[in-house]
Amino acid sequence: MTLSRLHDGPSAAMAPKVANLARAAAAGLPVPEGVVLPLDQVEHLVNDEALLELWTRGSTMVRSALRFEDGALHSGAGLGVSIAGVRDVPGLLAAVAEIRAARRAGVPGQDFGGADEVLVQHQVAAVARVVVGCEPTRDYVEQYGGSVEAFADGGTPDFSGPLGSWSSRWAPATRAILEHVRAEMEPTAYGLDVELVIDADDVVHLVQVRPLTAPLHPGWAEFVDTARRAGDEIPATGSLVLDVEHNPEPLSFAHAWLVRWLARERPRTGGLVPIAGWLYTRVLIRDLASHATRDSAGPRAVVERLQREYLPSARARHTTIAGRCAAATAPEIDRLFVAALDAFLTMIDVYFDELIPARRQHGSLAPDLGDPFCLRGRDDVLDVLPIAWDVAAPTLGPRRETSTAIVAIPDDEAGAATLLREWDDHLFALGLAPLRAVYRRVGELTGLDDDVFSLTPPECLVALNGHDVTELVRTRAEARGQAATLSPPGRIFAGQPGGVPPQWLRGIPIGPPAAGPVARRRDLLDLRDRPPAPGCIVVLPALTAPAAVVLHELGLRAICCEHGGAMSHAALMARELKLSALLGCRGCTSIPDRTEVELDTRRGVLRRRLA
Repeated sequence: MTLSRLHDGPSAAMAPKVANLARAAAAGLPVPEGVVLPLDQVEHLVNDEALLELWTRGSTMVRSALRFEDGALHSGAGLGVSIAGVRDVPGLLAAVAEIRAARRAGVPGQDFGGADEVLVQHQVAAVARVVVGCEPTRDYVEQYGGSVEAFADGGTPDFSGPLGSWSSRWAPATRAILEHVRAEMEPTAYGLDVELVIDADDVVHLVQVRPLTAPLHPGWAEFVDTARRAGDEIPATGSLVLDVEHNPEPLSFAHAWLVRWLARERPRTGGLVPIAGWLYTRVLIRDLASHATRDSAGPRAVVERLQREYLPSARARHTTIAGRCAAATAPEIDRLFVAALDAFLTMIDVYFDELIPARRQHGSLAPDLGDPFCLRGRDDVLDVLPIAWDVAAPTLGPRRETSTAIVAIPDDEAGAATLLREWDDHLFALGLAPLRAVYRRVGELTGLDDDVFSLTPPECLVALNGHDVTELVRTRAEARGQAATLSPPGRIFAGQPGGVPPQWLRGIPIGPPAAGPVARRRDLLDLRDRPPAPGCIVVLPALTAPAAVVLHELGLRAICCEHGGAMSHAALMARELKLSALLGCRGCTSIPDRTEVELDTRRGVLRRRLA
């Protein structure tokens, strides 16, 4: 029963996490001092001189070093526990009890050899934390605040991108450490995951180095090849963000055409770019206020105008065009496409000139848990509110007559701005609906039905003139299916995948913890058509705004999404509907259906639940 000092170097008996750090310390890298104890023998070693000496210099971090953490083939990232602020024996024993309670047999049926350990390490008072994905030929950086849980709690980084574009004053010291790490640590096929802590004196400390056990950007080569075959250019300059908040699935060809048409007609709408079937944007919708053409009224005035003027006008346009479509003949379709696109642009102009600037004038109101904003007024637009923001997407269902009365507008500007963030979806849905009505009429006239959304409007006119488009529709259906198998990068920077993806099976936590079997669904339509059993953890690629209706009607209490940010619609809905949620949890959609899991919202991690 012995403990060892981290800076005495590695030994064959050490668990991978401490062995990696000991090797780095022995090579002269700036690793905080620490001691390593067998996890099952801690009580016998609590009075060791090395421990007491460490505590004389301040607080320590007590970190798990389990056998399945940080190995060459199995990182086990997030399955261990770290406890900060430990300064004495009682604190150490409490921390060790927490580590033991959280320890997972983790990868059942596998023997990793040796005993689990615990690392007691000097705690650096951090002003910032940095994680670097060191691939063999390039490095990606994410910078966070100084919180102890900054790496683990699923928060949004202050910076995410290639090391070369990181202009921080800590960049030179970071580069030097990375060069040293590469020279001293054993090379791996995919590279290394390096975590750094910066103190108030701008000194950079190395606190974690482990192998990357999978490609940092899996599927990039396939994504590039698909884009090339589709004739889509990946811009060599600037930054693009995957807009999964609105389109968590590949675009239909009809909607991809609309996106490109809109970018030509209204360039100020953020530079939407379809690539390999997926939607990217140069500017997120929520950040477009500076692109408005004129000053907007306050949120309350705009939401009142939206309710009394803009939504009724949009509804009237849709009703007129849909009515004309009902009996339209083939020669009339061209004019109906023109009218539908004009209605779409009318909506876009109101959206960008009025709604976006107004809703950014005030911060969001605290969630109203008794009467969630995300449900107000929805019944009146169910007939046009699509499952996803695609002209081909089915809607939530028939309009209900129960909500046709005027909904009360909040008296304060922050409340009005919050409601506006929800009702802008109503306007967009009504602006998109006329075009969907025209497409559906073309589907009826040509016999293509929903396959018509594989065509652009000009191609619809060709089909109406009797030309056979069967092969074109088949080819595009295959292309969309191929796009659905891709792993599109969340950000493209200067023609390369930019930014390190969130840690595997970690996400932005919301609400209380939950546990139960996984109910994996492709999208909201699949969720609505196959309601999960009570107590399930629903797993989806992402949540779009219409999800509030579906989640509420099904009485679901826990969700986990592959995509989603702290400012997304999904986060707002989860808070207002009092859900347990993990958003932006990479890898959750690969978990087999009915797997028993724990959704740990304290640590922001999804774990397998073991008997």
